[in-house]
Amino acid sequence: MSERPSPTNARKRSRTASTPHDTASRDRSTPSRKPTAHGSLYDFFKLATSAKPANDANNPTTVPNNNNTNNRHGAAVTTTATRAPAGKVMPLSPSKTLESLRCQIQELERAVRDKDDQLRAVSNNRTLLQGSLQNALTQCRNELSKLRTAKTEHEEASRLVLEGLVRKQAQHAATALRAQLAADGARLGRIVTTHTALRLTEKWEDGYAIRELAARRTALADTHVTLQARADAAEAAAAAPDQSSPLAVAEALESVRWHRQTARQAEATLAADERALRDAQAAHVRALKRVASEDDSKFVGRPKLHDRYVLESLLGKGGFSEVWQAYDLVALRPVAVKIHQLDSRWSAAKKDNFTKHVAREYRIHRNVRHPRIVSLFDVFEIDNDAIATVLEVCDGADLDALLKLQRRLPERDARAILLQILSGMMYLSHPSEDGSHQGIIHYDLKPANILFDQNGDAKITDFGLSKIIDSLDETEASMELTSQGAGTYWYLPPECFVTDENVRISNRVDVWSIGVIFYQMLFGKRPFGDGQSQDRILTDNTMLNAHSVEFPDQPVVSSQSKDFIRACLTYDQSSRPTIAELCQKPYVVSRTF
Repeated sequence: MSERPSPTNARKRSRTASTPHDTASRDRSTPSRKPTAHGSLYDFFKLATSAKPANDANNPTTVPNNNNTNNRHGAAVTTTATRAPAGKVMPLSPSKTLESLRCQIQELERAVRDKDDQLRAVSNNRTLLQGSLQNALTQCRNELSKLRTAKTEHEEASRLVLEGLVRKQAQHAATALRAQLAADGARLGRIVTTHTALRLTEKWEDGYAIRELAARRTALADTHVTLQARADAAEAAAAAPDQSSPLAVAEALESVRWHRQTARQAEATLAADERALRDAQAAHVRALKRVASEDDSKFVGRPKLHDRYVLESLLGKGGFSEVWQAYDLVALRPVAVKIHQLDSRWSAAKKDNFTKHVAREYRIHRNVRHPRIVSLFDVFEIDNDAIATVLEVCDGADLDALLKLQRRLPERDARAILLQILSGMMYLSHPSEDGSHQGIIHYDLKPANILFDQNGDAKITDFGLSKIIDSLDETEASMELTSQGAGTYWYLPPECFVTDENVRISNRVDVWSIGVIFYQMLFGKRPFGDGQSQDRILTDNTMLNAHSVEFPDQPVVSSQSKDFIRACLTYDQSSRPTIAELCQKPYVVSRTF
């Protein structure tokens, strides 16, 4: 058996077997590689052949041939390096190491090509998927467009049907109202038109109910005369006891007393019937005037305005405006449409001024949103001579009609309405925190501008004369008065009638108006100028002389309510409270009233 060489001798033979000449010849025999896209990776592995692996000194290092190529004897080629005892690593065979690295590079290049092929396949699939999705999206858009078209057509058809139903119902209600007025005319009275030489005159003719009440009153008057005669006879009999018995005298006197009491009860009943008849007659007259105004209106055909508002019935008319109840076909709600009409005979300048006035009212009112203020929804132009604003509709009457019906209100009821008015005015007089609206002076507060909704709650309306205050400080918020003569005189304070000097006004104007309204609710009349015309108030300087307010003895009201009214009707506006100060009055904030 031959002696096995020691590892040290083997390493020496290995070193002596690989001479620089052989290494150079091997390097020359290795074909040169052309630069590739992975040249940097190849150079990295080529450089790694000179690195010394830091393997464990006690274990040999085996580098497999990743190309799985066999040597000439069919055995797998491996390169083994053995560490020296001192921790030094014996170098691997350069040729085999380089070949192994080449194989690894080829594998990496093959993997990169496979990944490129996969990416191209994914890209192609993505293109196909994008095309499919685009086609599906286009189809969905077409279907959505068709659905929108169908929806629009359906909505238009529905609106046409709804418009027809609304108009038909309005015409039916108008016909029924006219028939009812005609029937009530015989009972309550009617307006009779008579022809004179050159003109038509209208005359009121009472109905049979008035004549019946007049006959009842005449009968009661005759009864009083008869009873008085019987009483005189009984007194005469009592003065001559020898001519009649005491029983007869007592019976006669007691009978007269009893019949007089019955007559007084009949008179009370008659008075109540007369008040009810007068109220019914007043409502009948208002309805007749409203129907006559509706028949004379250019919108009597109940057209659809702004392609959404179908007019139903006239609510009121005044000056150059009409207020119609209408139905909103888009929002599906009843609304009030106020139509401002320009006179075709006006000059262009006057028309322009009127249009600016309406636009100004819209700018003031559009951002106001409060439960105690009528909301403004829309504004649009009907034609060259008409502009419309769309408002929240209030199904109830206004405070003016209520006071005409009841004349005065119990203090508790009047205070409830007062608090609702103050709530709305507190909101109006202060700028909003979000800057949506500035402080506002209403300037035309009066019972006719206090409406009641279907729940009976009060709402403030009509901002035609309102003014905007820029200052955020209420105590300093004022502006110069430039509209002397405008407004309703009974409800304006003295400073609004000063003409010989520049006057600045604030929301204390509205405080005065609130005091007048509250006084009227309690006592059934205005504190200043009641029964006078506006011209008479102006010529007599009634408001300029309104230095103090007086209260009638009846009805009896609380002293706190009188103090509140006195504060509101303070002559000097600098001493008059502001809206905010008024809302802090004990009469307002007390919950034990």
